Amino acid sequence: MIDLGLARIGRLLQHTPQTWKAIHVAGTNGKGSICALVSAMLTASGVSCARFTSPHLIDRWDCITVNEQPVSEAVFRHAEDLVKQRDRDGRIGATEFELLTATAFEIFHRQRVDFGVIEVGLGGKLDATNAMRDKSVTVIAKIGLDHQSFLGNTLKEIALQKAGIMRAGVPCVVDGSNSPSVLKAVEDHAKVIGAELHYPSTSSLAEVFSREGYEPHQIQNLACAYLAFRLACPDADHSVAHLLPIVRQLQWPGRLQRLDIQKITGRQQEVLLDGAHNTQSAEVLAAYVQKHFRSQGGPVAWVLASSQGKDMDSILGLLLQPDDLVATVRFGSVDGMPWVKAADPAELLHVAARQGIAASRSHNAGDDVKAALNWASENAGDRPVVIAGSLYLVSNPLKMAPPNHLVIVCGHAIWQGGPRNGWDEAEWLVESYKQGETPTFIAHIKAGVELLAQDERAVLVFSGGPTRAETPISEARSYYNLAVANAHFGFFPPGSPDDLRSSSRILLEERALDSYYNTLFSLVEFWRSHSVWPERMTIISHAFKRTRLVDTHCAAIGFPLDRVGFVGINPPGTEKAVAMQGVQLTVGQWEDDPHGVGEELAGKRRKRNCWGVDQRLFFSDEERVRSEVDTRILEDKSEALVENGVRPWGR
Repeated sequence: MIDLGLARIGRLLQHTPQTWKAIHVAGTNGKGSICALVSAMLTASGVSCARFTSPHLIDRWDCITVNEQPVSEAVFRHAEDLVKQRDRDGRIGATEFELLTATAFEIFHRQRVDFGVIEVGLGGKLDATNAMRDKSVTVIAKIGLDHQSFLGNTLKEIALQKAGIMRAGVPCVVDGSNSPSVLKAVEDHAKVIGAELHYPSTSSLAEVFSREGYEPHQIQNLACAYLAFRLACPDADHSVAHLLPIVRQLQWPGRLQRLDIQKITGRQQEVLLDGAHNTQSAEVLAAYVQKHFRSQGGPVAWVLASSQGKDMDSILGLLLQPDDLVATVRFGSVDGMPWVKAADPAELLHVAARQGIAASRSHNAGDDVKAALNWASENAGDRPVVIAGSLYLVSNPLKMAPPNHLVIVCGHAIWQGGPRNGWDEAEWLVESYKQGETPTFIAHIKAGVELLAQDERAVLVFSGGPTRAETPISEARSYYNLAVANAHFGFFPPGSPDDLRSSSRILLEERALDSYYNTLFSLVEFWRSHSVWPERMTIISHAFKRTRLVDTHCAAIGFPLDRVGFVGINPPGTEKAVAMQGVQLTVGQWEDDPHGVGEELAGKRRKRNCWGVDQRLFFSDEERVRSEVDTRILEDKSEALVENGVRPWGR
């Protein structure tokens, strides 16, 4: 249900302190990208920051981030349950978006962030997000015709709705590339309420970012974000040199995004994913396709869907040419947004026919997005494939996309099973110096499953070989067994795989005999199972081992450190000087021998290898060649990376 107004959200937020300063962004196109850029700049500058954008692409909670990390489902649902209870108790009758907005604000307060970056849901003046009190900066992005039934039929009327986010005395950044009628409406409103307008310059940014391959509209959004950041944090580092790596690392899904769908369709070439859903965004996408695809000659294959009520004649008139290929499809229901309805694929084909697309070059895939992707991939051959028309469509291939996040839980001991499900140390084979640490090992397992639940593109690897002569059970398998044994006792949060035993996203790496190979063998196991290298990695172990695992092992392996996360959970007593001296000694050994091939570290592995576990990275020459990893076989038949050799995961 869409029912604009601030009365309900105002009542819903009565008991939620707004302890953070807001950067509020309105517009028809670009507002989500501006929010992502501002949030990244704040976080990179050491400012605690949360972000709320809509719609979500995969799960409802992925629209809320804290310091660039999506909130966990558990955190989201706890806040949402509280907000829904307030709605029921007060008989408020809030809409779905109002409940979501209040949930976001509740999380912002609980996380004690300094700034909240908020994207307007629809319009501005009467949007639920406009109930916030302490605005630091407002931003008006590019404005076009959209949602006319709610906002007005002219650009001036729509602009006045979006200008409603301004506040007296609060600076407002305005995209100067807007039409004259939009700019005049915004300027007139600013004079009435006493807001100071700021127009960003793109000249200095364009000089740098054009060389980086950024499109004009992306540079315009960047300029708006950059100016908003400077106004909000005048004492931060505003140099372009500081800004460049932040922007390079930022990925905003569903906007001119290149996506590998080989695991879905077998297609070797990447596809272009863009949620162009109105005339203005279709103009941008059409220009991009013309520049990067059509200039090479030949048709483009499209996979298209739309929400009901969109002006698809105008949108497809911009996107399609008569020799193109078109598959239309209906996206599924959108969680938390029941008012969103997909257009009939047959109607979209009629619109495409009016643009000259012959029936022989089109396909109605009904409700089957995978079938639409397969048809486009098969008929396009080597020609480009573009998925567009709705953000609700582009979320589908993202959900189908191969995993990109490797989560490693490093093993430290072996649980043999027992009635206490690991909570009695007598059930464990544990070295004497690790006694008392078994609850910490369980905490590591729990943290791994929680991360798996939070990220649909994550794969969890329990890592560790059979290191005790008393049993052939590996550390990895014992951890997995413990996770399964505890799964039905409320041990794991909502959203965890219902049956860990049938989850294809949990792997066992059962050969590693030290922390270096926990990392390297897990990396290879991820590739072996999914035919892609992970884009990022999170390691779970003791906090005091961070330097060894990240700064030493990941650096030696060549995995980009800016894509490595670490969850450290220490056992009690690790602050003792004796323990820390041991940690420093071990780190020093690895610094001297980064790949552990010298006699001291390799000798330790051999002593632990009581079951004669194969220590090669790859099981055949064919697999080794296919991996593209440069390795060498050592005298003891183990396998190591070649120093300064090819590392495909670092590309």
